[in-house]
Amino acid sequence: MKKTMNIKLKTLVAALAMSALLPTLTQAEDKTAPTAAKPLTPQTIVTINGDAVSDLEVLAFNALQGNQNKLDSQQAQVQLLNQLVNTTLLAQAARKEGIDKLPQVGAALKMARIQVLAEAKVNDYFAKHPVSDEEIKAAYDKKFTKEALQEYKVSHILVKEEQEAKDIISSLEKGEDFHKLAKVHSLDSSKDAGGELGWVGRNQVVKPFGDAMSSLEKGKYSKTPVKSQFGWHIILVEDVRAQEPPPLDQVKEQFRAQLQQQQLAKLVTEMRNQAKVEVAGAEKPAEKAAPAPTPPAK
Repeated sequence: MKKTMNIKLKTLVAALAMSALLPTLTQAEDKTAPTAAKPLTPQTIVTINGDAVSDLEVLAFNALQGNQNKLDSQQAQVQLLNQLVNTTLLAQAARKEGIDKLPQVGAALKMARIQVLAEAKVNDYFAKHPVSDEEIKAAYDKKFTKEALQEYKVSHILVKEEQEAKDIISSLEKGEDFHKLAKVHSLDSSKDAGGELGWVGRNQVVKPFGDAMSSLEKGKYSKTPVKSQFGWHIILVEDVRAQEPPPLDQVKEQFRAQLQQQQLAKLVTEMRNQAKVEVAGAEKPAEKAAPAPTPPAK
């Protein structure tokens, strides 16, 4: 029996290699590119113990394997179809033995179906609501403002108490060296380097630090301590330079993906706001009291 099975599989592989699958599956790949949901006409590729498998199902199987390769060669197609045959035979055996009736298997099948449907909905939504070039350009301009492109060569001294920071500022006003004071007093890991942080942008540091840093002129230090969640800072801006933004074409797809994620988050939020979700065992939120009736006009 085993020898017969091997012969049948070898015969199948040979037949696949000699068939005209290449244009069929290549065209099917074009069918499955993200577009608005619409019915497609499947074409049978192979039949396994009476179970017909279409070109769309072959591509769905390929996607489930995590394969990103294009099926543009007979070798790749034969390899995929041979794997599909093996997997289908195992699935047929599972159904024959009633394994598909097990609760845990049913749960896994249900979740797999939900995942596929959710992905199909996302693809359909993006196809019907494409991100425009104008939206991408607006997001690009918003991110790469003149202020955002400024970089600062900055050093700082971090201490725990505000009074200590004021005392250090007094020492600076008397002419003491900023970097020497940082090595003595700073709690930050940059203390051994005299407080030097190198070149940083405003969005690379916490907001209070960034606000203070961007307000200082080259060669100036903060005259009052700057508070953040880390403690109290004295900040020195040693130099300022402007970065060149990356070309729009170079980051266009990154912005498209970000805007799509924002679209998706908004869509899911709207769905959740309209959905009735009940968690087993969780206490139901108290119902809001009905508004008091408006008293009749006198």
